[in-house]
Order: sequence, then structure tokens, then C-alpha cells
Amino acid sequence: MRYFITQSVFAGLLIGIAGLVFLHVGGLGGAVLFAFGLMSVTISKALLFTGKAGYLPYKESLQLIPMVLANAIGCLLMAGIAYSTVQANANAQATLDTIMAAREAASWNILITSIGTGIIVTLAVHGVRNGTYLPLLYGVPVFIMCGLPHSIADAFYYCMAILNGDFASWMIMAWVWSVIGNYIGCNLPRWFMGKEFKTT
Repeated sequence: MRYFITQSVFAGLLIGIAGLVFLHVGGLGGAVLFAFGLMSVTISKALLFTGKAGYLPYKESLQLIPMVLANAIGCLLMAGIAYSTVQANANAQATLDTIMAAREAASWNILITSIGTGIIVTLAVHGVRNGTYLPLLYGVPVFIMCGLPHSIADAFYYCMAILNGDFASWMIMAWVWSVIGNYIGCNLPRWFMGKEFKTT
């Protein structure tokens, strides 16, 4: 249990670092550098919700609930660590504001758009499991530049906004819908690929 909790929190911390990089760099460059977070998760074998949702046997899926919550705690820790760096950087703050505005405007559609991220992340992890990081290196910038929500990255952005004093009730349901959408998307590759999709 201790391993499960620490590795889940650690995964959230790593994605929080990736989110912080994106806030400071922005654009395509920031999206490419964001891939460091998912690469670090796969290298360290940390327990990331979107990295595990498409691989766990369905009967074990309930463990994804504490995993995603622990991921969010890791994001909160990173937001606390990084708060002052974003406050001191006008560009980073502007990028955060842009992300929040985009999520609020599209909150009604987040369930659908989050499915795309789940597909991409699972295929990226599938590539790593088969010896190539290319799907990860290309896939991460793809979902970011297309504005597709990643529930754990968004947890970091929401935590950062909350620390800024910008909490809004829509964030709660937007995040829940992104979690559900990511889960659906993460499972589509194995649903479609069947025996070609190896879960071990």
C-alpha cells in the first residue's frame, strides 16, 4: 500500500513538473518539453492514472480511483512548490489564464475531448512497452497542441489556479469528466486492437 501511494503521488509530481514547464515555455516548445513528464513516469515506473487505465484488468479498475486522487495530491504538491515561479513570471501566468479560460469555455464538452487524450497516452505507453519512445515524443505535443484535456495535467493547472485564489465550481465537474473521458479513451486501443494489444 505504501508503494502504491508513494508511486501514485510521485507520478502526479512528475506531471506537475511537466505542466510547470509548459506554463513557462508555452507553445510547441512547451508541449514538446512536457513529454519529459510522461517519459519520467515510464522510466521510474510511477503509477499514473492515464498510464495504467488502459492496461489494468477490468476487475482491478477500482484501484484507479485512489491512484487518480494520489496523482492529484502530487500535482498539488508541485503547484505549492512552483507557485512563486508562476507568480513571478507574467508569461507563465498568462498561459495558465489561457488554459483556465479554454477549459471553462469547453467544460460542457470535456468528456468527449478527453477521450482523445486517453487514446494518445495509451498508444504512447504501448510504444514504450514495445521499445520505442517515438509515439510518446510525438503524442504528447499532439494532445496539448489540439487542446485535449489530460486529467492529471489539468489537476496541476487547477491546483495552481486555486492557489492563485481563482477557484470556481465548474472546475470540479470539468476535472471529473476529464477523468472519465481519459479512462474511456485509454481503453479504446485494447477494445479495437484486441489480441494485438498486449497488456503485459
